[in-house]
Amino acid sequence: MLYAVIIAGGAGKRLWPASRKGNPKFLLKLDGKASLLKSTVSRAKELVPANNIFIVANKEHVRPISKELPRFPRKNIIAEPVSRNTAPAICVAAALIDKKDPNGLLFVMPADHIIKGSTSVKEIFNLAALVAHLKGAIVTIGIKPKAPLTGYGYIKQGKLYKRLMAKTKYDVFKVDRFTEKPSLPKAKQFLKTKKYLWNNGIFIATAKTFLEEFKRCKPSLYKITQKIQKGLLTKKQRSYIDRYYKKFQNISMDYAIMEKTKKAYVIKSDIAWYDIGSWASLDNYLCADSKGNIIKADHIGVDTNHSVVMGKKGHLIATCGLDGLVIIQTKDATIVCSKDRAEDVKSLVELIEKKGLKRYL
Repeated sequence: MLYAVIIAGGAGKRLWPASRKGNPKFLLKLDGKASLLKSTVSRAKELVPANNIFIVANKEHVRPISKELPRFPRKNIIAEPVSRNTAPAICVAAALIDKKDPNGLLFVMPADHIIKGSTSVKEIFNLAALVAHLKGAIVTIGIKPKAPLTGYGYIKQGKLYKRLMAKTKYDVFKVDRFTEKPSLPKAKQFLKTKKYLWNNGIFIATAKTFLEEFKRCKPSLYKITQKIQKGLLTKKQRSYIDRYYKKFQNISMDYAIMEKTKKAYVIKSDIAWYDIGSWASLDNYLCADSKGNIIKADHIGVDTNHSVVMGKKGHLIATCGLDGLVIIQTKDATIVCSKDRAEDVKSLVELIEKKGLKRYL
């Protein structure tokens, strides 16, 4: 049976002040329509039965998730007492699925990414599931890079495993190596070789394969998960998770498993995929107007170009003589910064935290 595991984590500090502790990135409606989480759940429903979708999230976000997804079964939300990054979240989810269905296969995906083109996405995921079964592999989907971006991780293609044919042709490679967020010179070098793909954080494998690789590559994490697994799918599930989860190391799936495993394969793809890591990256997702602006606000402007302006309805934002700025207005906070410094919003949030201004976080 097929299952989807949606990892609803990440602080989303670069999208402050819209992204907050009580309103994390995955609940933002960047296109003014559906939240990133709701769009991800809809995508998962095209792959697996609705009852086979699980969400892993911090316990503080269970209530807002239930409000956003009122029909989503509460028992399918795995509540983390503390955030420990993606590796523990995936390992515990794999342990739950393994206990529920020893033959279960997981589609693991982030809650805050955007993927367009449902037909091609379904095709790629089904091919990935086939490779995962045939090779006992952990399969990821690599995106052909369009620019030397430093905010993404990269996957180096190894030996070609197979060329698969569906409606489109797909090349499947053994993974040579993973590289997390390289410097700009290195990212430019990656593009020149034409052997690197963007890492989008999607992983496909059977629950057993995930657990075997955690046992081999990160035994300390696996041992804690074994203790938690005893309580999973019982009335004591929450108490077992609360008791042991905080003992996990804070570590990503890439560092814990993907950089070490010999079972990693990647499907090369050019699907429309977006990780909105900062306000400047909205340019890659939302359509700009004739002046290169992205406006989601009551706005009036003179000589305003290549800028992002977002605000609450009923609050007029007026601009004059701007080029390449970001202006985000919320109920209690406003940020103004240049697009080329959008990544530094995270540092600004950390400064707010250091100053003890918790009400703005």
